Amino acid sequence: MKSRFYSSALAKLTNPDSAPWIGPLMEGRLIETTALTPALSPRRGGKVFRPGAKSDHGNSRLFGVLTLCLVLNLMATRTIAAATFQAGDIVYTDSFGAVLSLNPTNGNSAVVASTGKLIQPLGIVLDANRNVYVSDTWARAIIRIDGATRSQTVVAAGAKLGTPFGIAIDARGDLLVANGQAILRLNALAGQPTVVSARGRFGGSGGSPLSLAVAGDGDLIVANVGAASEIVRVNPRNGFQSLLSYGGYLKKPAGIAVNGNDLYVTDVATADGNFGSGIVIRIDSTNGNQTLVSSGRNLVGPVGIAIDDNGQLVVGDPYTINSASPDLYDGGIIRINPADGGQTLLMRGQGNYVNPRGIAIVRTAQAGGR
Repeated sequence: MKSRFYSSALAKLTNPDSAPWIGPLMEGRLIETTALTPALSPRRGGKVFRPGAKSDHGNSRLFGVLTLCLVLNLMATRTIAAATFQAGDIVYTDSFGAVLSLNPTNGNSAVVASTGKLIQPLGIVLDANRNVYVSDTWARAIIRIDGATRSQTVVAAGAKLGTPFGIAIDARGDLLVANGQAILRLNALAGQPTVVSARGRFGGSGGSPLSLAVAGDGDLIVANVGAASEIVRVNPRNGFQSLLSYGGYLKKPAGIAVNGNDLYVTDVATADGNFGSGIVIRIDSTNGNQTLVSSGRNLVGPVGIAIDDNGQLVVGDPYTINSASPDLYDGGIIRINPADGGQTLLMRGQGNYVNPRGIAIVRTAQAGGR
């Protein structure tokens, strides 16, 4: 059964008592705890174990050690298949320290990278050379996964980066990061974050920029989440912010994808902004008008979203319900037709990986390789 988790990193951004929406971005699963603990919690037998939580069998220290042993055992015994990217593959993050791939044609899935430097990956992008970059909210780092060797390298971390949530890549190959306070740019090889846009509508008395995408003209489209959530356009050259849309369907926008003048945003329709009834919204970037594309069914608490080469939307939802599972919320990868809102469940979460979140699509130029 799902419960609640609030990260100390995000507690610095907002009051957790008034912001249950944080969970899907931070963890995929909301873990109920009286102490803020790392949510590296393996699912076993339909139950979620919490390192450091007290149990009926001993004190919290002993339980934490036993749980760590369980995690290490799972890591050591799991056979990880090498992923070979094909055009059209879906590459996604799972908050159990993994990046995975899915072939939507035949349903085959594989682990791209697991554990190592990965703890709680969220956002994900691919560059032209098939290298994968993820934002990890628990490691507080941008991590590069080599497209050929799958080796992991920390590209950026530390105070200047903060806690990275959303990540995007521009035409030059630079990474853009939303860290809840500002929008940053960093070279994919050298790191060294620099500020693109801060203050104004971001941080302080404004909202928290948590996800972003790059428009065709190079402008950045940002989900700015707060008491009154909004979509903001940012000029990457001078950091100028302009309001695109606010209110309406926007409650706690989690992910953004851009197709021409159409912006597609994942969100929820529940009164408290928590998971329960997920939606995908279309926003006309020329006038800010919002329309509902799809809601309910497999959408419970959607997070990541991308657009495939056929113009179909692909969404990662860590809360998609599986009534046959003892955990109930196994998560899923969902394809949505933007023309009529029709949903196709491409994959359910399985094994340890039941928290699919960030989504990227392998383009033709990125296919191949090991």
